[in-house]
Amino acid sequence: MSGKKKVAIVGAGFAGLTAIKSCLEEGLEPVCLEQYDDIGGVWYYTKEYREGQGARAFDYLTTNISREMIAFSDFPYPSNLPPFLSRTMVYDYAHSYCETFGLRKHIHLRTRIVNIKKATDYNTTGRWQVETMDAQKKTKTEVYDFVMICSGFYKKPRIPSIEGMETFKGTIEHSYKFRDGLPYKDKSVLVIGNSHSSGDVSVESSCYAKQVYYSVGDGMLLMPLCARNGHPWDLAILRRSQMWNPTNFFKLIVDTCNERLDHRQAGIAPSTPPSRTRIMLNDRAQYKIMSGRIKVVNRLIRLGPHEAEFDDGTVLKDLDAVLFATGYDFSIDFLDEPFQTEDRKLSLYKMMFPLHQHHTLSVVGCVDSDGPIPPLAELQSRFITLVYTGKLRLPSLKVMADVTEKMNADIFQTYGRYKYLMHNLPYRDDIAKQMGVAPSLFDLIKAGPRLAYQYYYGPAFPYHYRLWGPHPWSGAREAIDNATNHGHYGKQMRHVQAPDIPAANPFLRFMVVFTMIAMLVLAYQNREIVWLPW
Repeated sequence: MSGKKKVAIVGAGFAGLTAIKSCLEEGLEPVCLEQYDDIGGVWYYTKEYREGQGARAFDYLTTNISREMIAFSDFPYPSNLPPFLSRTMVYDYAHSYCETFGLRKHIHLRTRIVNIKKATDYNTTGRWQVETMDAQKKTKTEVYDFVMICSGFYKKPRIPSIEGMETFKGTIEHSYKFRDGLPYKDKSVLVIGNSHSSGDVSVESSCYAKQVYYSVGDGMLLMPLCARNGHPWDLAILRRSQMWNPTNFFKLIVDTCNERLDHRQAGIAPSTPPSRTRIMLNDRAQYKIMSGRIKVVNRLIRLGPHEAEFDDGTVLKDLDAVLFATGYDFSIDFLDEPFQTEDRKLSLYKMMFPLHQHHTLSVVGCVDSDGPIPPLAELQSRFITLVYTGKLRLPSLKVMADVTEKMNADIFQTYGRYKYLMHNLPYRDDIAKQMGVAPSLFDLIKAGPRLAYQYYYGPAFPYHYRLWGPHPWSGAREAIDNATNHGHYGKQMRHVQAPDIPAANPFLRFMVVFTMIAMLVLAYQNREIVWLPW
């Protein structure tokens, strides 16, 4: 017996791996329970669909977040990799992270969670009883001091109810089992959805299909992966200085999207304001639309044996397949006390802690976001383990309930339903501030004008969260410099010599430093991001 507090971690995907590491940093004893035979979560690819896995990585999946923004805060991707990564690169990164920090020995593969419920002494200890089943169908029950659920929450595919669906003679599928477009060869295919996966499956299917029709519902904003000068979109847009004025921020988003494709002419323009509109990250969809391989249609209202009718009265004949890319419903089937109501309302403080008597059970990654999930999940894990060790105290249960109710009310007012789409950077910085890894003015002064300027006006790299506070990383500053200077392009085999640039004169250097200091003063005065969803 080690005497350390034991933490049951459900799942060994990216959220589970960073939960293990965070537990080790805080002196806790992690026991990670993974139902499949390898780590990596959605990035662990198998040709056959693994029952219960939810979304899967298809054959040619590539990230839509650049490598510097999707990395964990103290473990950059190798600099020789391209900005946007193949699924194999991400999978290899997970294994490298696991080996580098010695996480493997804490992971129990082929171990499925059967049930999690309060232990008999919960009222006094806050402990949880976890029942598992191994590959030989043998069950085992253990009691843990804490639980972190990191196994993914959107595993139940959502298929809307469409009139006449049962009469359709072709195939009806959901994108969660999509592998490639080959099954749709020479077929007329209708894809329904307006987010990342719908764009991906539309493009992949159009490589084989006779015709792809794309029903985008309320429309969306189609964001190019590469912005001006070829910079990845997130390096150009996910900056703290962009967040101070929501109106200007969303105008930047809309302008960037329309620079490459006139959304109204293409038929994908949203009917909702930018703050409520889905952003789809895809560089190939616009070409497929412009070349006619994908034709945009209105909202689907009825299916017949071989046809589809849309809300503008258009009827599509000779349809062979319908592919829904309409997301997932929240689902945790092993928890005795669910924290979601029938109308999909979640009772989670800061999207992490159920409103229980004891704060000994938490969830990681239970959030949809307009930015990178791995660094968000990492911050959640660090926050949670600080709570578990008593180094960070949560407010009273009443205050937590009030904050959570306000969050839910704001979300419902914004979307008309409980749609937990969080603005990534404001959410991350809110957590970081509470756990002490966001900088004070004194921290920025000590860091020097260059780093302080980059913190506010440069890309919001995950590495910033290892400069200050608990468990800093000595390589964070170097990682920020490398990402700033080299994060835009992968190393090429052909090298082109840059033109000689004359050195700046001393007066110009003085003016640059003076301007940076003035902008830093402005930045610190405007540092609070007020458009959190609660």
